[in-house]
Amino acid sequence: MQTMDHTDAEDVPRRRGILDTIKGLAANMLGATRDRVEDLSAEVQHRALKILWLVIWSLAGAVSLWLAVCFAMLTVIFGFDLPPKYAFGIPTLVFFAVALVSFVMFKRAKASKREQSDYGDYPE
Repeated sequence: MQTMDHTDAEDVPRRRGILDTIKGLAANMLGATRDRVEDLSAEVQHRALKILWLVIWSLAGAVSLWLAVCFAMLTVIFGFDLPPKYAFGIPTLVFFAVALVSFVMFKRAKASKREQSDYGDYPE
């Protein structure tokens, strides 16, 4: 009887994915090392995420500030001595606080920097 060639799942060679193939081709075409190409792609990814967070926090801050101003106007229109002061005044303060937090987070996201690897001598 013949014995069949049996290979375990660990013995099967891993197929390269599309991204690995593209990275390899880019590294060979540019004459760069694979580490420098990966470092460059990490930098691009970091900057894209940074732009995304800047957009999200600026939109959240602008909407919160707009709502706070609207509620403040309603508080002034309906008078300070009337009960709507509490109905409109408290949301005004909450939206001002949310806007303040959003603008602080915007500044933190803007100042964030990616940790450089040992190979990273790219200018900021």
